[in-house]
Amino acid sequence: AGQSQRPPRPLWRNLDYMLLWSGQTVSSTGTQISQLAFPLLILALTHSPASAGFAGALRALPYLIFSLPAGALIDRWDRKRTMIVCDIGRALSMASIPLALALGQLGVLQIYIVSLIEGTLFVFFNIAEVACLPRVVSREQLSAANAQNQATDGVTSLVGPSLGGVFYAAGSSIPFLADAISYAASVCSLFFIKAKFQKERSGV
Repeated sequence: AGQSQRPPRPLWRNLDYMLLWSGQTVSSTGTQISQLAFPLLILALTHSPASAGFAGALRALPYLIFSLPAGALIDRWDRKRTMIVCDIGRALSMASIPLALALGQLGVLQIYIVSLIEGTLFVFFNIAEVACLPRVVSREQLSAANAQNQATDGVTSLVGPSLGGVFYAAGSSIPFLADAISYAASVCSLFFIKAKFQKERSGV
């Protein structure tokens, strides 16, 4: 009876969760930073608000198209590997923008492609992250973990755009470089998580 009344272990003592949470806090901040910088960069290149809006639509479109099939695929795929591959892809695609800017070869088409890649990989990563959380924390910690994740999303959505404006004013490539680094940080945190992100599948 005494053990049943024992309060759940604090989240900060769950190393796997803290690695996942810290990596995603950094990654989410980077995403918010670049999300503001995308339309600013397109406006600087084209002076067309419509083109800037189209880039935002491309970033959101994959969520409408891939949400349902992604959920089914995530149940079949290795979730941890999927998350790592998605963040590596996002880091590389985002890093291509400052590289093209440095070479003087950046075009609007490349920005559109990066927006589409970013939105698509986000869908798969986000669904895998939600699905793996019950495997990273105990049942007693799950509600607290969900609440902390939601609170963190709210904070990053406020802080990220402000940082994006500051970074863009310092240099148009800096927000995208910061976002690429944030995805690399997320990959590093995922590598150190020991918890299994899904149950072992029995042989078919």
